[in-house]
Amino acid sequence: MRKIGVRQKSLLWAGLALFSLTLSAFVTSTIAWFNVSDFLTVGNIKVSCTNHDIRIGTRNSLGSIEFEADDMVSNDEQTFLTPVSSMFQDNSQYLDTLFPALSSEYPSVRGYGKTDVATSGFWQEEIFLTSDVGTYVYLDESTYVAANNRLNEIAATQTGLSVDDLNKVEDAIRVSFYSSDGYVIYEPNVEESSKTPLAGLLDVSFYDGYIDYNSSNEEVLYGEYNEDATLKYDDAVDHDVEHHEYDNAKPGVGGKTLAGVKHLNLEKSVNEGNLKIKEEETYALKDLLHKGKYVTYIAPNEMKRLVVTIYLEGWDKECSNDLINSAFSAHIAFMGEHRTVAPNYPNY
Repeated sequence: MRKIGVRQKSLLWAGLALFSLTLSAFVTSTIAWFNVSDFLTVGNIKVSCTNHDIRIGTRNSLGSIEFEADDMVSNDEQTFLTPVSSMFQDNSQYLDTLFPALSSEYPSVRGYGKTDVATSGFWQEEIFLTSDVGTYVYLDESTYVAANNRLNEIAATQTGLSVDDLNKVEDAIRVSFYSSDGYVIYEPNVEESSKTPLAGLLDVSFYDGYIDYNSSNEEVLYGEYNEDATLKYDDAVDHDVEHHEYDNAKPGVGGKTLAGVKHLNLEKSVNEGNLKIKEEETYALKDLLHKGKYVTYIAPNEMKRLVVTIYLEGWDKECSNDLINSAFSAHIAFMGEHRTVAPNYPNY
């Protein structure tokens, strides 16, 4: 190894890469988020280590950790993505046996608040990293999630859907990293976190163009928000009421208020009823690069567990039926900085 200058003595770089190529489409399902009755197929996923200072491995069928001789971990099993959400989940607790939790969709037969923990519909890999020296792991600037325009052009020709709408799949994808150092969600293709609201008015019970309401003829608020909120309603009227703020919303979001039903006034509920809707906590790529927030830290000779999850955020405004037959590609690359002391920039 070549010598490095005095000012760079504390810096030694190691590269890691997670590569995912999705070449498949949405197909019909029975229940889904916002009536997005489709799911995306993921396959051909590889995790590789390009610098031999860091070794990478996975757990075998007996539960033991096996480190790969070629520093490559691959997963060719087919996985189906269905919209899930980070709502109602506190992943700050960590145990070596835990995996980060996501919330499942809102089928028509369930309630309006907390849903079950999702057990499928996302890609998840438990990997283990080790190094002889202390290493802070960040995302590399080569990381991306992008729509596969060529395949989406083919799908658009076959289905009559818009290529632009199909390509919006790249904005609904999330990638999370879970370790003893914390839980981090990477939101691709944004300059700043979009702070997606994890609650709202939906039309999922009957999918009839009307906002869902309860037995008291009051519209209901789905998702995560404070339980002590006082929801404020407009008076019911004898005719259907259109809400033009939902004119361009995806199917299943908002809609009209049915005659005789009290419309939930979100603005008044926030200003007068102390309503606080939970916002998604994510980071843009630039926030997770070197000198930003690190993904995890590997202590010298430690075997560090890191769970990587790729999923569709159901509350994202681009997660819609328009993604039927969409395809995307993702390349998640890590950059490691070798240090024996904590860096003088943001961390956990």
